[in-house]
Amino acid sequence: MDSATNTALVRLLNRQANSAPTELPLSFFKSGQFLSLAPNCRGGLILQRPFYADFVGPGAAVGSSFDVNCILVYAIGKVEFCAPRTYSQRQQAFQQRMAYSQQIQDIVGEEAPLHRSILILNQLSQWVGTEEATKIPDELVARLAGVLTKTIKVARKTSFKATAPAEMLRIRER
Repeated sequence: MDSATNTALVRLLNRQANSAPTELPLSFFKSGQFLSLAPNCRGGLILQRPFYADFVGPGAAVGSSFDVNCILVYAIGKVEFCAPRTYSQRQQAFQQRMAYSQQIQDIVGEEAPLHRSILILNQLSQWVGTEEATKIPDELVARLAGVLTKTIKVARKTSFKATAPAEMLRIRER
């Protein structure tokens, strides 16, 4: 894809990501094009798959072969796309995507569903801010954590700030 096409695609996605609807068109994600979220954006994407969901945050790769099987793309906060131009930038975006995936995997590895729910809500709050995290539909959060929707509802009611940051660190170190 040439630079002019990439620039036009980035502008289109940025405009759509920050308009009123929070769902983005799937055509880009199914096309196999490689972009990333801008490292300084204050938002993220939840990419719903048939049986689970992924989170993509600032600096992480999006599109390409990673996301061709998405069935829904949910934008959180202020999302800004960019086109990595060099091999190094693409590699860094890929590594950031893997880091987000690893953090989700660490949370999903926890045995207790309620604990997983609290951990994912806390993690989302750190990534996109508490206000934005509370706006994410319970169904999507449940898919991220591998729990039932009603477990997320219970976790939200039990004040998901109950987990200390040290507990989050312990989860990541495994």
